[in-house]
Amino acid sequence: MASEIDASGGGLTKSAAALALAILVCFFLPWTDWQRGGEAAQRHSGLGVLGLSFAAVGESYEAAVATVEADLERRRQAIGEAEQRAAEARQQAEEAQAAFEADPENARAKRDAERRARSAERAVEAIDARKSELASAEAASHAFWTHYLFYFYPLVVLLVPLAALATLAFAALGRGGAARGAATTSGLSVLVAFLAAHLWFGIPLLGTLAIGAWVTLAAALLIVPAALGLERTADGIDWLNTRIGKGVAWLALFMVLVQFLLVLMRYVFGVGSIMTQESLIYAHGLLFMIVAGFTLLQGGHVRVDILYRGASPRRKAMVDVFGVTCLLIPVCLLIWAYSLPYVVSSWQVLEGSRETSGIPAVFLLKTAILVFVILMVLQGVSLAFRSLLVLAGLRETAGQATEGAH
Repeated sequence: MASEIDASGGGLTKSAAALALAILVCFFLPWTDWQRGGEAAQRHSGLGVLGLSFAAVGESYEAAVATVEADLERRRQAIGEAEQRAAEARQQAEEAQAAFEADPENARAKRDAERRARSAERAVEAIDARKSELASAEAASHAFWTHYLFYFYPLVVLLVPLAALATLAFAALGRGGAARGAATTSGLSVLVAFLAAHLWFGIPLLGTLAIGAWVTLAAALLIVPAALGLERTADGIDWLNTRIGKGVAWLALFMVLVQFLLVLMRYVFGVGSIMTQESLIYAHGLLFMIVAGFTLLQGGHVRVDILYRGASPRRKAMVDVFGVTCLLIPVCLLIWAYSLPYVVSSWQVLEGSRETSGIPAVFLLKTAILVFVILMVLQGVSLAFRSLLVLAGLRETAGQATEGAH
């Protein structure tokens, strides 16, 4: 069986070590262009990206602190200017009052004195309001610590060469299992690092990548199946989608209960809830988008076909490999390319419901589009791997995904 062949691990360890060496070498080759502040963009290697990403976290923290300090200083200056205007208004009010007292019968002097007095009172109220705003701003929790969460990215980048070195070391010591585990860690670290940068900088990032980055990414895509084998890699993807699918599937029960509650509230108690109504939309969207990968694993997607159902496992495998590589993955990448700006713009403003009492998490709902793409591509890769094993004569069928033609 394929799992037994994968378990032998000799050839897998050598392949993983070779790809780990490629990742390690490419880490010191040009990766991408990086622009700091108003400086011109410069090309940096993976090592340079590591150093700059560590520095960027500190710069982000200092910039946030400076922005808050500048805002507080602006408020203090505004209070000083308001106090100066209040002093001038008070002096003018005193002069107007003195002029009125000197000529009590002068109606114009009386009106001027009253107007000046009201102006002085408004000036004092403005000072009190600005001082209250300053006190609130000084007492506000700006959560500067959240900037340290960005250390996640440089730590992931640091893990890339460390895991690659560990792969080579374990392979040299003859510890195949540890070498394959380190190789998997190295590959996943590269993928997470590139995905995080892609989400942050968007589609334009792809145009700045150098040859070293593309080779590193290609090696990372190959090193996981090279280290684990096609069968175990597919098993890992199936496990992930199964856990996610079974967990999110409970939203179906949630939808039934909430719909019953809405009907009860509306027709029995005569009340409604926009947030509760919107929760149905969220549950419906998440259920269909996030469980799509698990549905593919179970062969639950609709297939309108004539030949596939009665085809031999080998012919089904050929169709599935073609479908995944030429149809599923390209379409998913197209969805990703068009959806990413849409999702990122939603995150930038933390988009909420159009209704005042709605759920303020539209940005999370839109993120389900990207999650859908990732899980579908992963499950497609799993299906393709199992189909390749069928074509190689190492499996009888590609699993349940090939048995669900409807």
